[in-house]
Amino acid sequence: MSRTDRRSAMLLAFVAGVAPALCANRALAAPLSGLIAPPDGPMRYSRTVVRQLADGREFSATRDFAVAFRRFDGGFMLSGQQTDVRIEAPAALEQFVRIERERDESGLFPIALDAFGQILSTQIAQPAGPDLRRAVGEALAQISSDHASADEREQLARYLSALQIAGNHVIAYLPTDLFAPASLSRRDEQRVDLPGGLQGTVESVFECERDASTGLMRAAARRIVTLVEGTSRTVREHWSLTR
Repeated sequence: MSRTDRRSAMLLAFVAGVAPALCANRALAAPLSGLIAPPDGPMRYSRTVVRQLADGREFSATRDFAVAFRRFDGGFMLSGQQTDVRIEAPAALEQFVRIERERDESGLFPIALDAFGQILSTQIAQPAGPDLRRAVGEALAQISSDHASADEREQLARYLSALQIAGNHVIAYLPTDLFAPASLSRRDEQRVDLPGGLQGTVESVFECERDASTGLMRAAARRIVTLVEGTSRTVREHWSLTR
């Protein structure tokens, strides 16, 4: 792979990482669908994240949670505990698979929702704020610097480290209206300025099924496709909420 191709691949990975936060803001302006009426009993919440790797293969992580809604003045508190995790990945990533299997995301809960089902917990669902913008800026600065004398592996490691820092600020953010989607489908396309005068395109498609009796999300999916210099990368997320 040439130096130019490697740079394009790194920039593409960066755009793919920040894309969820760039597209999350659109949900904030969408109209609310109405008050929710969660059931009293336990439910199962699942989230799957599928990342396309550089070689075209995929890394998939699915987590199941036992959840329950509890009403409070002005909304609901969603409590939850992780019950299962399933990882699908190439054999060469077994070390990362072990780490991912041992990770418990129960700390995501409890999640405070308003009476319309919108997430109030800003630490897990929020638009790109100052901290995220600073992380993105640092990552872009590190990617755009090209030290020709540096060892290639060391340079790639710096790029990947910068992207990981920025990505960690982003991928944990849920759509604010995830549990009570404001619309059954929406599509957004944005352009991202990249180092060297390049531009990337980010397309986000969100689709969901809503339970008419409760107003809650039954199933949802978000597909984010990034395009840089003719090369694309895809991240897919799937959620479900069932009794």
